[in-house]
Amino acid sequence: MEISKTKLVNACIIGAISAVIFIVVLTIVADLYAPLKKLLKDAHYHHWVGKGIWATIFFVAVTSGYFFIKKIDTSDSTTRFMRALAWTLIFGALTLFLFFTYEFFKH
Repeated sequence: MEISKTKLVNACIIGAISAVIFIVVLTIVADLYAPLKKLLKDAHYHHWVGKGIWATIFFVAVTSGYFFIKKIDTSDSTTRFMRALAWTLIFGALTLFLFFTYEFFKH
């Protein structure tokens, strides 16, 4: 694969990892801090729509930043980045599941 294509793919993966973390953190914080959830709802019709919009903006910013700022490094492995994304998705889903399970049984 050409170096610039590899760099773009890696940048998108890093952006996706960042967006997953952003959504998990924003979901937990908005659930614990009602004014944030209300702000997202008021600004974007529904708090999940707001999270999606802000996650997309965050994804584009991180992907662009990584692509344009990072120097070409031949040691960057797309496979390693994909593995990191997979683990981030697993831990993010598990974190949300455990958080909402805790919230359900807490009340």
